[in-house]
Amino acid sequence: MKNNNQLFKYSKLFSCMVLGGGFLVGNTSLAAEDAVEDTEVIQVSGFRSSLNASLMTKRDAAGSKDVILAEDIGKFPDLNVADSLSRVPGISVEEDGGEGRQITIRGLGSRFVKTTINGMESASAGAGTDAGGGSNTSRAFDFNTFASELFTMVEVDKSTSAALEDGGIGGNVNLQSARPFQYEGTKLAYNVNARYNDIAGDVTPRLSFMASHNWDNEFGILASVAYNEGVVQSEGATTVRWTVLNPNFDDKPLLTKDPVTWVTPKGSYTNDQLDGLYIPRIPRYSIFESNQERLGITTALQWAPTDDLTLSLDVLHASLSTTMNEYQYSVLFRDNKQKSPLNYAEAIVKDANGMVTAGAFSDVFIRSEARQDKSESDFTQISFNADWYLTDKLKAELLVGVGQSELSVPHQRTFALDSRASAAAYSFDSSVNPLDLLNNPAALKDGGKIDQDMMSWAFLPAAGENFNGGNYTQDQLATAMTQGSDYTVGLVRNRKEGIESDNSSIKLDFSYELSDELTLKFGVNQRTFETKYMPYRNDWKKGLPGEGTGCKGEVCVVEDDTVSLAGQDYATTLSALGVDFGNAADVPANSSLTAGSWLTPDYDKMMAAFSGKSYFESRLRADKAYDIKEDVFALYTQLDFRLDWIVPVRGNIGVRYLDNENQSSTILGSSRDNTTRLPKNGEYQWGTVSSSGDDFLPSLNLAFDLTDDLVARFNAGKAITRPKISDLSSAISVSLPKKSQDNSDDTGGTIKAGGGPSIQPYESTQFDLGLEWYFTEEALLGATVFWKDITDLRKQTVNNVQVSDAELRALGVSQNDIDQLHNDFPNYGWSVDQLVNTEPTKMWGAEFVYQQPFSFLPEPFNNLGVQSNYTYIDYTFDDEDPFYGTNRELVALETSENTFNATVYYEVDNWSARVSYGFREGYNKELRNEYKDEGTYGRGYDDKSTWKFSAKYDLTDNMAVSFEAINLSNEPKKQWQNFDNHQPVEYLVHGRQFLVGLRGSL
Repeated sequence: MKNNNQLFKYSKLFSCMVLGGGFLVGNTSLAAEDAVEDTEVIQVSGFRSSLNASLMTKRDAAGSKDVILAEDIGKFPDLNVADSLSRVPGISVEEDGGEGRQITIRGLGSRFVKTTINGMESASAGAGTDAGGGSNTSRAFDFNTFASELFTMVEVDKSTSAALEDGGIGGNVNLQSARPFQYEGTKLAYNVNARYNDIAGDVTPRLSFMASHNWDNEFGILASVAYNEGVVQSEGATTVRWTVLNPNFDDKPLLTKDPVTWVTPKGSYTNDQLDGLYIPRIPRYSIFESNQERLGITTALQWAPTDDLTLSLDVLHASLSTTMNEYQYSVLFRDNKQKSPLNYAEAIVKDANGMVTAGAFSDVFIRSEARQDKSESDFTQISFNADWYLTDKLKAELLVGVGQSELSVPHQRTFALDSRASAAAYSFDSSVNPLDLLNNPAALKDGGKIDQDMMSWAFLPAAGENFNGGNYTQDQLATAMTQGSDYTVGLVRNRKEGIESDNSSIKLDFSYELSDELTLKFGVNQRTFETKYMPYRNDWKKGLPGEGTGCKGEVCVVEDDTVSLAGQDYATTLSALGVDFGNAADVPANSSLTAGSWLTPDYDKMMAAFSGKSYFESRLRADKAYDIKEDVFALYTQLDFRLDWIVPVRGNIGVRYLDNENQSSTILGSSRDNTTRLPKNGEYQWGTVSSSGDDFLPSLNLAFDLTDDLVARFNAGKAITRPKISDLSSAISVSLPKKSQDNSDDTGGTIKAGGGPSIQPYESTQFDLGLEWYFTEEALLGATVFWKDITDLRKQTVNNVQVSDAELRALGVSQNDIDQLHNDFPNYGWSVDQLVNTEPTKMWGAEFVYQQPFSFLPEPFNNLGVQSNYTYIDYTFDDEDPFYGTNRELVALETSENTFNATVYYEVDNWSARVSYGFREGYNKELRNEYKDEGTYGRGYDDKSTWKFSAKYDLTDNMAVSFEAINLSNEPKKQWQNFDNHQPVEYLVHGRQFLVGLRGSL
């Protein structure tokens, strides 16, 4: 490739690049033909060529732009589009189940990223683990729904412009699928892989095929299909949350609500000694076995009836079917105040922060759970484009499209076997053997530490209420744990939910070439988005509406005398089921819980016994259901320019006007009963709240070609992001206060109100300043500094709010519950939570990029190259701890202050290899000020590093064998809670994945 000034003059024909074959000879406009004559053809085949073509796009752009190109036909750089995006400066990946699910840009959460497919606004909602956020009810785009082979290019715009779709304060991402005019003649491509996960130990297929024919750029048809199966097993330890013990709440409150979790005094363990200690709510070992089936299909038709008109029809369908089998073996310390179990402390070791790093307890509940989640995500989008050069200076572009995203979770079923009056000991301290604690009751000790990610365990089911130590061995405990007769059925939970989203868009854009230096762009856009969420639970109480009493459905099984509840009728072990444990997680050698000793419910047996019971029925959680609709009308005008001033300058200036109307429909409280989960008077009544608003979004982008190799950039603009869908719901939920036996307020009463459609969007005023040095061929050294002033949404709590009986009835509270409320709590003052808009918060950050092939080195090292980037973000806010009233400065949610990515590659004519490293610093995920009776505030993740390797060897000119290794270091995902002492919540490893494949083209 020549190193001359024509190297980057290609923007008008970039869309005609043949991925794997070069540029097409002809375009549909005279302007583009002129550009072809002045531009060298770039062959895009291989990782290095993909990087180079992306680099050229970056240089030619007026704003801050990055592009990822397929390195060959049907071969995107990574298995997951989100993983490929992680190599773009400023982008970090949110993982779930070991796979990239969502992305953040420049420290702003996934909800601030606007994603389009083939230029059309898209919504993709998938399911996830509870720890990974569950089902997606936000605006964040779930990239894991799509096979990466469906796309040939991904564009990332981190600066605003009037012509860009609004909604992405963090940035805009466009996924482009293949079209037939990208290829000459007939093209056939295939990619066949075998995939292996070293935890699950299974081999599964990953396949993709593409066929295209182009009749001389007059008519073309393309179809592609991608299919893969995968078994990904995650294993490790979780605690759900931690709870501060506060038996002296009346005299020395550490909580904002009366505690519900107690350790009963025994011996030297008095209330004074226990007060202020933190214990895990549900410490346990966990296994998540995800069986996925992913299918993607694209079809594209293109027709050019004249040289100046091109019509394109794109159809994209993607589906992701997941069956998740979960196994948990745990101790239930939580929510036991003044009821069984009593949770006696036998031996406790604590650290300097009051965390019980190791402890033995008697009269506890041991629970073993088997859960199965089934989810189906389906996405379909149909879009039609017309590109028409009305004259040699005026071009019109029309886009009309419809899309649909459906998430169906037909069941989330959990069965549990409980062993009551048990003894158990755990230890996060490697120097403390839990078996020693169990055998030898002792007084409270200081000096504990948390130095192992997986706690070690000693379980003794059905030890008796008067347990006082013993001389048990690990083998004896392993035998005792598998005695089904020591367990009884304790839980049959049945849930399901669905999210249906529909969107449509029509865009008409014009560009008029005023002169060689000036182009005027203007356009209009009308788009509609509607989503409906319907959750179902079996947490209802028996009775008619307004008369619900007794146990909740999911635990009513303990009162069922029509069926056996004996554990031996339903018990099995992981080993008997063929489920592995300990292949990747670092299970301590002194832990009594192994695959052989792990007693678990037999899911199929419990389904057969309980699925027909009345209490297994899931009913609509009407207070959480919603139907949201948005209509957005947009107008914009933008002036693009290329001028020769003191130095050549190019860029654009423009403004985008938005008029939006929002509707939030929820089920009226007066038509639903929150206790029985049944409609009043036979059917639910929906109520609708509407709002409207408008915005003006100006933007300016400038690129100065200071020299042939040096480009300076300045970008300024205003951007918005609309609140996540569930925040726009006007639904209101009520949690009633309950009287405890000692006449204290047990749980407290809370009213949680949705933000509603009138809540304002996030707004940002933002600036970028960058300098890029293209110091040699295919190389870049660049730096960008960016600033943003961003408004936010925060939960506001108002206490002691008086609510009338009529208002309570309108919120779905039964008259029985209202009468009980007046009897127990006359003139009760409610806590009301609601989202409110905040004043702008300042943030700034810097990105650094270095990319270069080492062609200056002597052979064979001249075939090496590197791509790397580093991002720093300073984005904080002041926050007051709700429990202790202390003020602290917190890094903004989902923001990592430091991220780094690097890829080193080696590429010659017939083979290539590369190794990639990614680092994301730990970050805060949520504030979570909702557990007022636990003392837990804040949740986040630890640092994470990942290593990947891939290689390719060409067997012939049209066939290659490939090998990929993902997560080479088996890096765990670690989650914590509480900003001050980072109590461990989740430690999961997902294993390594290996792929061997054959790919080629004809």
